[in-house]
Amino acid sequence: MQARRLLNSTIFRLTLLYAAFFSISVIAILTFVYFATVREIESQIKHRINVQTNQAQAVFNAKGIEELKKQIAEFIEEEDEGLFVYILTGDNGKIIVGNMENWPQDIRYSEKWLMFDIESKNNDSEIAHVLARDLMLNENYRLLIGYSLQGSENTKQVMFDVILAGVIFAFAITVLGGAMFSGLIRRRLEAVNQICVQVIGGNLDVKVPLTGGGDEFENLAVNVNLMLERIVGLIDGLKQTSDNIAHDLRTPLNRHRIRLENIIKHPENYNHREIKSAIDEIDNIVETLNSILRISQAQSGIASGHLVDFDLSTIAGDVSEFYEEFAEQKNITVNLEIEENITMKGDKPMVTQAIANLLDNAIKYTSKGGEITICLSVKDNMVEFVVADNGVGIPENLYAKVKERFFRIEESRTSVGTGLGLSLVDAVAKLHHGELNFTSNNPGLRAILTMSLSLN
Repeated sequence: MQARRLLNSTIFRLTLLYAAFFSISVIAILTFVYFATVREIESQIKHRINVQTNQAQAVFNAKGIEELKKQIAEFIEEEDEGLFVYILTGDNGKIIVGNMENWPQDIRYSEKWLMFDIESKNNDSEIAHVLARDLMLNENYRLLIGYSLQGSENTKQVMFDVILAGVIFAFAITVLGGAMFSGLIRRRLEAVNQICVQVIGGNLDVKVPLTGGGDEFENLAVNVNLMLERIVGLIDGLKQTSDNIAHDLRTPLNRHRIRLENIIKHPENYNHREIKSAIDEIDNIVETLNSILRISQAQSGIASGHLVDFDLSTIAGDVSEFYEEFAEQKNITVNLEIEENITMKGDKPMVTQAIANLLDNAIKYTSKGGEITICLSVKDNMVEFVVADNGVGIPENLYAKVKERFFRIEESRTSVGTGLGLSLVDAVAKLHHGELNFTSNNPGLRAILTMSLSLN
C-alpha cells in the first residue's frame, strides 16, 4: 500500500523525472571526460613514438646502420614497461635487431599510423593492440616502432566501469532522496488534506498546525487558517443576518397581515392614508432587502456593474448638492472641500450609495443649526472622503459595532432606519481595497472612507 501511494505521488514521479535528467547529465559529462581522457592518452602515446622514431631517423642519417642498431638496442634495454615494440629489418625482411621474433603479418608500408595485434606479453591468451609507425630508412632498411595499448585499454575499461557505477549510484541516491522528500512533503500536505476533510464534514473549528518553519508550507497553512477564519466569519455573519432579518421583518409583516385581514373584514374603517402608510412600510421592507443584497455583493467582492473609470469629484459634488436641500431644512451649514478632477476605477453605483449613506447619517444625527464639513482628497494613491459633523456622535467603544448589519445604538432607535447604512459603506470600502474609520470631532463624528484609485 505504501509503495502504491509512493508511486502515485506526483512529487515522487517528478523526483524520478529529475533523477532521469540528472543521470543523463552525469552520463553526458562523464562521457565527455572519458573521450577527452582517451584522446589525451592516445596523444601522449603518439608523442612518445614520434620522439623515438625521429631520434632513430636522425641517428641513421648521421651515423649509419651500426649506430642505429646500437640505438635500438638501447631503446629495448631502457624500456622497462614492456609496452614498446621495436623491429629493424634489412635485406629480404630479415630482422637485424628488435624485441619481436617476426614481422607482424599483413602490415604494408604506410606513412600513416598503423594498428596491429600481438600476443600480450603478460598473458599469452590475450591479444594486445599496438599503435605503430613504419619507417623506410632507405631501400634496404625498414624500422617499425610501436606501443602496446593494453595498458590504456585497461585504463579505459576502469574509467568506463567507474562512470557506470557513478551513474547507477547517483540515480539510486536521487531516487532514495526523492522517496524521502516525497514522504516528508506528503506528510505536510496530508495535514492540510485532513483539515479539509474535517471542514467538509462540518467541523469549522479546526486549524492547520503551524511548525514555525516559515517556508512555503507554513505560508500555505497560514493562508488556509485565514481562509477558515473568513469562512467562519461569513457563516456567522449570514447567521446573524438571517436572525436580524427574521427579527426586524417579522413584526412589520405580521402587522401588515393583520391590517389586511381587518381591511377584508371591515373595509369601511380604512382610508387612503392608512393604506398609503402600509405601502410605505412595505417599501421600507423592500429597501431593507435591497440593502442586504448590495452589502452581500460588496462583501463577496462582486461588483454590481462593470468596473469603470469615473470622476469621483463630480459624484461627491452632486450628492453633496442633493443633500444640501435636506440640510437647509434643519438650518445645517454644509462646507465643501472637494479636490477637483479625482478619477478612480471601481463600482460607480456602490460608491455613490456609500457617499450618500455617510451624508444621510451626518444630516440625520446633527442637530438644527449644526455644521457639516465634507472633504475629498487623494493621499498615496488612495482617495479619502471625510464627513465631519458636530452632532451626537458615536461612543468610541461602538466604532466597530456600528459597521455590523442591523446594529443601531440606543439613541438612534427612535429614528427611521434599518441599521444597514454604515454596513454598506464598510463593505464598499473593502470592495475598493480601503476601509471605513471613525474618530471624534469634539463634538460630533468624523467618518473617513478610504478607497484605492484602482482595483487592478
